[in-house]
Amino acid sequence: MAVIGIRYDEGNKKDLDYKHVRISYDNLDKEEIFNSGDFVKDWYDCVKFWIFTVSGIDPIMSFSSSVDHFIMDGAPYESAYLKVKDEKPYLDYEFDFGNQGTELFVQAGTQPTWEELRELCGDPKKEDNGKN
Repeated sequence: MAVIGIRYDEGNKKDLDYKHVRISYDNLDKEEIFNSGDFVKDWYDCVKFWIFTVSGIDPIMSFSSSVDHFIMDGAPYESAYLKVKDEKPYLDYEFDFGNQGTELFVQAGTQPTWEELRELCGDPKKEDNGKN
């Protein structure tokens, strides 16, 4: 199982002092850290790393309690769920137990599209010569 966590100044309600997102995997023997300084981008990059690199080793992704604590301590972010309908990805801002999707985060008070979030995270869609 891969475990994603967030390093920040827990318990400090005035300044959470976000540091990085990290993923531990391969029996927790390996770790990758994402520390651009932008939580939304770091989370996005970490999830992408899990999908393309780690899921073949550890097909189950879990979150450490630091993820819930970061949000509950007042981090200014909200969940967005990446889903696919008719082979097209989109972000849904409502949690649905039957079709949860992959949890990503966005700045509180915003609801970017999937394409906008990719662009914000420096991951624009690559041209596919009309195949999609």
